[in-house]
Amino acid sequence: LFALPCPFCLQYCFCSLVTMRTPPMLMFVGTLLIATYNSLVNSLSIAVFGGSGFLGRRVCKELVSSGHEVTSVSREGRPPSYYTGSNDAENCWADKVNWLSYNVNPDNDQVLELPTIDAGISCIGNVNPDPDWDKLSFFGLSFDDEKLYYENGILNECAALLAKKNGAKRFVFMSVSYEIAKMVEGPLDGYTGGKRHAEHVICDFFGSENSIVLGPSLIYGGRRFPVLGRFYSKFARSGAVKFYANSMDALRNLSSSPIEDWVEKSLLSPPVEVNVVARVACASALGMVTKDMVGARRQGFCNDEGKPVFYDDVVYIDGTAELERVDGLVHLDLPKEDQLKHDRYNIPVSTLHTEGSEPLWEGGLIGKTPYLYPLPIISIFAALFYIISTGQFVNH
Repeated sequence: LFALPCPFCLQYCFCSLVTMRTPPMLMFVGTLLIATYNSLVNSLSIAVFGGSGFLGRRVCKELVSSGHEVTSVSREGRPPSYYTGSNDAENCWADKVNWLSYNVNPDNDQVLELPTIDAGISCIGNVNPDPDWDKLSFFGLSFDDEKLYYENGILNECAALLAKKNGAKRFVFMSVSYEIAKMVEGPLDGYTGGKRHAEHVICDFFGSENSIVLGPSLIYGGRRFPVLGRFYSKFARSGAVKFYANSMDALRNLSSSPIEDWVEKSLLSPPVEVNVVARVACASALGMVTKDMVGARRQGFCNDEGKPVFYDDVVYIDGTAELERVDGLVHLDLPKEDQLKHDRYNIPVSTLHTEGSEPLWEGGLIGKTPYLYPLPIISIFAALFYIISTGQFVNH
């Protein structure tokens, strides 16, 4: 017991027991002491902002499964049992998370009882369109740039500040891939501007080496579009799609001033599975991802006036291919996809009654109704095009 503060002494004593052919029970006690010491030394305290959401839940479960202390900070607090498994299940992973209900925003005067933490992870973000029909926009579909900037920038700034005040030395932020950012930098300035603002603040708080930014494209997995996501991923990785993309790039490079088609590149980039993003986020928070693993960040952005805009050179993991590569490098001993399936059939009836039924596709369609606004107008134009192209207006 006196050797507990010193890992070398403890392991030396254990090795001595082995060489002395000590009885198995004493060897077992020595092994248990070493395991207990290692778990205490290696365990970190990590806060996950937005931990009750689609990605945040999986980040929390990954960290808990690795033996770390996890605190989730979100408006909802603990997510419903149809996302975490039955409350009656033995050793439910959600019981090991400290779920805090707190609205992260600059106007909240409530005191957040957040323990001292080693790192923070932010899964806060929103790209939902404006719910109101806008007759001056693209067929009624519009985005509120001020709201997007606030929810993607200001709220993440508040999360980073809370993490910094409570002792965090490292911060992980969910941003967007380079292709997606290039595609939406004009139409969704509030979204890209908010992400850029959050990255800059995080870099100021934690430094470029301890600010890790993940840039996924589309995320699928769990019960959110699993079949479509896998099909889309295989399609984007197929030889035909790669041949088409390479051919178009070669043709564009024949021009003296080639212009990149970022819409095409974004649509042809494969989506990423949600558990891959969660594992890389956890590895980043644990200090397993460094700038040497990912290299320098790509630039090339411009503002409304055509002047260059530079992002901070943080540890940036860009796109599906890089996320999957880093996931393979860190080799975290975390549960894989088949182990992350929830116990959907062992939920008490009373729990279902109080919490309601599970939203379709894990809530993947909530707030997305305005994306349907352009369909009627597009249908009319498609019908007119068909009528004209088939000669329906020609008099015989």
